[in-house]
Amino acid sequence: MRRLRLPIAVCLFGAFASGQVWAAASSDLLVRMSEAARSVNYQGVIVYRTQERLETLKVVHGVDDGVEMERVQALDGAPREVVKRDGQVICLLPKDRRVTVDKTTPKGLFPALSAERVAQLAEVYEFRDMGSARVAGRSCRALAITPKDDFRYGYQICADAQTDVPLQVNLVARDGVVLEQMKFTEVEFPRSIPAQAFESNLESAPAQQAAQPVQAARVADVPVAGPAAAPAPWQFRDLPPGYRVTMREVRPTADGKGVVEHVLITDGLSAISVFSARREAPAQGFQGQSSMGAMHAFGRLLGRVHITVVGEAPPQTVRLIGESLQPGEAAPSPQSAVAGPAAADGDPDHAVTGP
Repeated sequence: MRRLRLPIAVCLFGAFASGQVWAAASSDLLVRMSEAARSVNYQGVIVYRTQERLETLKVVHGVDDGVEMERVQALDGAPREVVKRDGQVICLLPKDRRVTVDKTTPKGLFPALSAERVAQLAEVYEFRDMGSARVAGRSCRALAITPKDDFRYGYQICADAQTDVPLQVNLVARDGVVLEQMKFTEVEFPRSIPAQAFESNLESAPAQQAAQPVQAARVADVPVAGPAAAPAPWQFRDLPPGYRVTMREVRPTADGKGVVEHVLITDGLSAISVFSARREAPAQGFQGQSSMGAMHAFGRLLGRVHITVVGEAPPQTVRLIGESLQPGEAAPSPQSAVAGPAAADGDPDHAVTGP
């Protein structure tokens, strides 16, 4: 028996050590893939598929002197484009409408992930190497990101073997059903991309800037409600494991008779937006739950405030967040946002979903 125990123990230790090596390698791949999605020149055609729709997009991405630029064109339906230059995003929509956003938006091939953020993800996700695959005629390495609970979706990613750029990203439900898929059908990685490639044919459309400025404060970690929590317009009694507030912004309503606060909550991969609209008189609005593919929404009315929670997360997650929101001690004003320290990491990006 003693002779048998030693080989068994060695085998078990070997399997455990191999698991640690695979996990470490997967974590390293996530960081490299996140960086490659922002620092590598690439252009090609992407198919974006959900359970309700199918879109074809032309994507051009490049970096010149440290400035990231991107242009996404919808090849189906009415002409639509999104042009990003160094954090500023211009959305060119049908009927000659142009909207400029003067802040970074969380759209891209994959979220910005540091080694520290990946370590945090490991608390609520498991990483698994799925071996080699082939996408758009190129060899790639497949990786599964599986949630440890029911509060988030999982991901299946194929990263280019040479550049680490994500060539395919699947959003996966707990039962294994693919809810969304972003996949290159053709892609190339030129050494340089001319500036003309990022100039939209629709940019001659008249600009429609927002009527009111938006002031936002990104925070590294806003505490949930409690004795030590700082006074805030709204506080969260509780949040699902791994989720935290990363941004708050306050702006006037379109009619100027109230204010809307937007809170962004993320676990590093999943992102959920919470909107609270204050008005002079109670306003009826969406209440209960609704869904469209992987996107779920929850609404409730608290006195004169209408709460809406929207995000690519399971319905129980958006409901829990919506029900945990409680009034704070102070009311927001259109001129100021909740103060907080600068974010320690990047925005919670997601796969390209089209303009």
